[in-house]
Amino acid sequence: MDAKISVIIPVRNTGKDAVKLILSITKCSYPNLELIVVDDGSTDGSEKLLKEFSRQYKIKFKGKKVPDLKVFEKENGGVSSARNFGLSKATGKFIAFTDSDDSVNKDFYKKMFLALTKNDKLKSRDLKVALAVSGVHYTRLGTKFEKDIYLNPLKGRNPEETFKDFVLRSAYTDGRLYAVSNKLFRADIIKHFKIRFDETMTFAEDTKFTLEYLSACDRVHYNQIEFVLEPLYHYNFGTKTSIVGDSSLSWGNWLKSYRDFEKFAGKKRSKITNKYLRRVYLRWKVSHSLAVARSSQSFGHKCQHVSVAKLIPAEIIIRFRR
Repeated sequence: MDAKISVIIPVRNTGKDAVKLILSITKCSYPNLELIVVDDGSTDGSEKLLKEFSRQYKIKFKGKKVPDLKVFEKENGGVSSARNFGLSKATGKFIAFTDSDDSVNKDFYKKMFLALTKNDKLKSRDLKVALAVSGVHYTRLGTKFEKDIYLNPLKGRNPEETFKDFVLRSAYTDGRLYAVSNKLFRADIIKHFKIRFDETMTFAEDTKFTLEYLSACDRVHYNQIEFVLEPLYHYNFGTKTSIVGDSSLSWGNWLKSYRDFEKFAGKKRSKITNKYLRRVYLRWKVSHSLAVARSSQSFGHKCQHVSVAKLIPAEIIIRFRR
């Protein structure tokens, strides 16, 4: 029997979306799923809706091979708090984080499982996969813009390249490593190293979690990443519960996230590691500027955000070009 995957679904006033998501997951091809739905102090009746849905779910699907559904309620603490609560309840061998207002391809969990475990029977731990990452179908709800992203293959890890350098290089190449929703994690590593989301953060907490997880994987010699080049995760940008838009305007948030990369790289760094860190920094500068430019704020407020970040230092640009 395929190992259990625990799917953690945080809910905050998105009960209807969560019900729709759960019903779609019942049609997924992976046979052993545990759905952990965490209502994070909803104020619109979502908690009552989910409780009643759970009751009817058990009646409707009694005796049928569908995901095991568990619904929990807690006081509002934010998405990181809800995910951490879900981790404390998870019993699966693998962990997936699926947002209630997104959706997944019916083969998402199956293909991610196959990618993550492809080398598990090999004797060498160095060849075992630490993380599975899928492509994304991106939808900007306000404009109905849709695009499949992260389908291009990344340059593989060089034999002389450390795992951390490979992660840093992949991080400045594009954004597929940043979020947790398009990934499948190993529960035993999360549990052993007590990896949790930073509940004080409202920006890039996903990236910090992923970096801490990959650092732990490197310590136990799980240092391969398997990229599934298909748009299996369907991400909806601009939902009512999204806070990314506002939090991305603060350069302080971007800088704090960059510090997480520095911590991941460690204190003893090679020249190539420092080179990759500079490129991550430049990418963060550019991404922050684009977030401000594309925001709906007034021109005056946009100028204030950019002035806080200042211009990209010339020495960074020169080094980046080398």
